[in-house]
Order: sequence, then C-alpha cells, then structure tokens
Amino acid sequence: MSTRSLLDHERPLVAYLFELAGLPVDLDALQVAPMDDGGMGSLEFVPLSRRFGSAAAECHFRDADGALVSAVLNLDPEGLPFEVDVWRFDYAPLVAWPDRADLHAGAP
Repeated sequence: MSTRSLLDHERPLVAYLFELAGLPVDLDALQVAPMDDGGMGSLEFVPLSRRFGSAAAECHFRDADGALVSAVLNLDPEGLPFEVDVWRFDYAPLVAWPDRADLHAGAP
C-alpha cells in the first residue's frame, strides 16, 4: 500500500479530531494510506499494519448530499495515532470532505 501526505481537503477533519483528542499533531509530517472502505475516506497512519487500541475522539458532519457521516480518531495499543475511520451511515462513498465549520464534536 502506498503512503502519502495529507491532502488539503483532508486536513480540517484530521486537525479537528486531534484537537478534540488533545493530541499535538504536525499535519505536514503525517503520512497516511487510504483505507479500502468503499470510498468513505478512512485513512491509516504510518507506520501501517498496526492494530486498534482505543478511540480518542469522534466528530460528525453532513456530507454534501445531506447524508450523516461519523469520523473517529483511533489510537493503537501504545496510544499512537492509528487511523481516522470515516463512516457514512448509508455506506455510500463520501461526496465531499467537510470544512472546519461543518464539523461537530461527538457522536451524531
């Protein structure tokens, strides 16, 4: 799986989740790999092939077509960023990444 830097449209959501979790982050240094999630936008952080430990923060937003979307920052068992799990409640691909003003803390 190839890795890359965060794309500009991914940055507001990722930054907000780290802020909610109270974790410092250098968005320019993060390396991610898109996850095979049907196009919903989930991202795995490098190093890859680790495992889930705990959820650190959750937020939600409405996609451009009005569908409800949840996003969770998950950590590995050592407390390091593991993934951002993005999930549309209708399981369809994400239409558009949210702006910061569209994000709401907590579960929907």
